[in-house]
Amino acid sequence: MNRPAVLIVLAGVVFGALVGFAVPTFSGPAYRSGATIVFTAVQVQARPATASVARHISQRMPSWAKVAASGAVAGEAGLRGGESITAHEISGVQSLRIELDSPDRDGLAERATAAANTVIAVITRMEFNRVSGVVFETGSEPESTSGAWAVWGAVLGAVLGAVLGWLGVSLRRPGRWVSQVAEGGSRIVGAEAFATDVDQEMRSLWAAVRTRRGLLVVGLGFFAIAGYAATGSVGPPFVVLVVAGLAAVRDPRWIAGAVLVLGISVLPPKLELVQIGPVTPTVLEVAVLIGLVVLWKRPGKSIFTVPLVLLMAAVAIGGMLGVTGGGEFSEVADAMRALLLVPLAFLIVYRAFAGRLAQLVAIVAVGAAVASAVELLAAVMDWQRLLVDQRSSVITGDDTAEVARLSAPVLPLWGPLLILLASGAFPARPRWRLLLIALPGLAHEALSFNRSTWAPLLACVVLVAVARFGSRGVVKRLLAAAVLGLLTLGLASGGALGQTGEALAGRVTSVFSGEALVEDSLADRVRENTAALNTLLEHPVLGTGVGVPYGGEIISYDAVHDRTVVEPRPWIHNQYLRIWLWFGAFGLLAVGLLMVRVASAVVHGWRRRAPGTVLVVALGLGLACMATQSIFQTTLIDRPSLVVVALTLAMLGLAADWRPQVRQGGTTPLSAKRIMTR
Repeated sequence: MNRPAVLIVLAGVVFGALVGFAVPTFSGPAYRSGATIVFTAVQVQARPATASVARHISQRMPSWAKVAASGAVAGEAGLRGGESITAHEISGVQSLRIELDSPDRDGLAERATAAANTVIAVITRMEFNRVSGVVFETGSEPESTSGAWAVWGAVLGAVLGAVLGWLGVSLRRPGRWVSQVAEGGSRIVGAEAFATDVDQEMRSLWAAVRTRRGLLVVGLGFFAIAGYAATGSVGPPFVVLVVAGLAAVRDPRWIAGAVLVLGISVLPPKLELVQIGPVTPTVLEVAVLIGLVVLWKRPGKSIFTVPLVLLMAAVAIGGMLGVTGGGEFSEVADAMRALLLVPLAFLIVYRAFAGRLAQLVAIVAVGAAVASAVELLAAVMDWQRLLVDQRSSVITGDDTAEVARLSAPVLPLWGPLLILLASGAFPARPRWRLLLIALPGLAHEALSFNRSTWAPLLACVVLVAVARFGSRGVVKRLLAAAVLGLLTLGLASGGALGQTGEALAGRVTSVFSGEALVEDSLADRVRENTAALNTLLEHPVLGTGVGVPYGGEIISYDAVHDRTVVEPRPWIHNQYLRIWLWFGAFGLLAVGLLMVRVASAVVHGWRRRAPGTVLVVALGLGLACMATQSIFQTTLIDRPSLVVVALTLAMLGLAADWRPQVRQGGTTPLSAKRIMTR
C-alpha cells in the first residue's frame, strides 16, 4: 500500500472514531443505578438449619445472577424502552448487585429498587419459597454511562472508518492483486462460453459415471454414506478418505472432493476419531490435513490470500485471549479448529481445481442436488443418522406444528448455488436438467423453515434476475411466480398438502402478517444482543476471547433436583457481535477487509470486462447473502457454513482469473436478454 492510501485509511480511522464517539451523545444520555439483594435460606421443615441449607444459596448464586438478567424478570418488571437489567454476584456474602440501565434519569433509583424486588419475587417463586431475599441497599444515585458507550462507539467507528477507507482505496487505486483479475473480454461471450464449459463438464460427468472408474467413485460415495447410515460408525467414511488421500498423490482433486463431501453433504461434519490429548480430531480435519500435505508446494496465490492471513491472525489472538481469559480449553480449541476451515479449505479447493472452474461448478451443483435428494429421502424413510440437526417441531407464533424441520450440512450451500443457477453462467437448457438440480435445493430450503435465510436469498435472486432479464422481464417472471406461489400457498393453508404444507404456509404468512415480530424467538435474540453489548461495553477493544461466556443465559428445569437451572448460553445468533466478542476490534477489521476484497473483485471484474464477470457477480452476491444471514444464524460455529464460505471464496477467486478456452470454429453468443450483463 502506498503512502496516499495509508493516509486515506488513517483518516478514515480518525474520522470514524470521532463520529462513533459523538453518535451515542445524539441518542441521549444513558444512566445506571444499582441495588443490592441479600438472600437467606428458609428452613422448610421444623428442624435446626444445616450446612447444606446454607450451602444451597452459595451454589445457586451464579444461576440467580442469570435469572436477574433474563427475560422473565424484564417482562415482570415492566421495563421501559431502552432499559435493561444486569446482575453481578458479590462473592462470599450471598448477595447480588442489580443494575438498571436507562436513558431516563428521573426516578431511576426507585425503579432500580423495584427491579431488585422483582428479582426477589421471581427467584423465590422459582425456588419454591425455600429462600427469601431482601433489598439490603436501595437504588443508588444514577451515574452516567454515556462515556462507556462513547468509547464503544469510537472503537466501532474506527473499524468502520478503516474498512470504508480501504474500500475507497481498493476501488480507486487497487494494489497488485488486481493484476490477477482477467480483462479485455466480452461479458456476453464469456458467460456463454462458461455455460458451455459447464454443460460439457456435466455431460462428461454423466459419461464418466458409466465407466469402470466412475462406478468405483459412485460406489465409494455410496459406501461412505450408506455405511455410516447403517452402522453409525466412522469407519466407512474414514476408509473412503484413505482411498481419496492415496489417489490425491497423483490427482489432488480427489482430496478436495473428499473435503467437500465430508463438510457439506449429508454426513455429520464432526465424525470424531481417536482422542489425542485434550483434542479429538474429526475425519474432516484429517482430510484437510492430507490436502495441505498434498497441495502445500503447489503454486496458486489468490486475491484473497492477504485477507485470509489476517483472519487467521485474528483467530490466533482470540484463541490466546480465550485461554487466558477463563475459557475452557476444549471449547476454545473446537471453535478455532472450526474457524480455520475457512482459509485451509479455501487453499485446498482453490489449488486443486485451478484451471478447472467449470468442472468444480458442475460437481458442486450435481453433488448438492444428490445430497439434498438423499436428505429428503432420509426424512421420508426416517433414516435418523442422516437427518443431521433435524428438529421435530416448528413454532410459529403461538402454534406448534409437529413436523420435521430439516437441516443437513448441504443446506447452507444452496444460497450461493441458487443465485448462481439464476445468473446465466449456468446452462439453462435442457430445462429438465436445470429443474432436476434446482428442485431438491428449493424443497430443502422450504422444509428448513428458516425465515431468516429465505429473505436474503430471495432478495439476491431477484437482484440477479433484474441484472439478467431487465426490469420488464423480471416483472413478468415475478408475476408468474407470485400467482403460482399464491395458488400453492392457498392449497397448503387449506390442508391439501398435508400437515407439513400447512405449517409451511403458516411460516410464510407470519412474515407478512407481522406475527413473526412478536414471537419469543425474536425477543430471545434481542436479549442475546443486549447481553453481548453490555459485555462489549467493558471490553470494546480486545473482546472477551474465544469460548468465554458473554452473558447470555439458558434457563431450564432440573426435575431430578427439583430446581431451576441457569447456564451460560454458548451461542449467539448475531455473528458480528460474536466476532467482536471473540476476536475484538481486530477481528471485525479482518472480516471487514475480506468483505472489501470481495466487493473490489466484483467491481474490478465488471470494470475490466473480465470474461467471468457474470460468475464473479453471482458468487459475490452469494457471499453477500451468507453475510446477511449471519446476522440471524449461528454460522460462525457451524462447520458446513464455514466450508461453504471457503468453497464460494475459492470459486470467486478462480472466476476472477477465468478465461474461456479457444475452440475451433468459434462460439455463438447467446442473446443479451438471457445473460446477466445489463
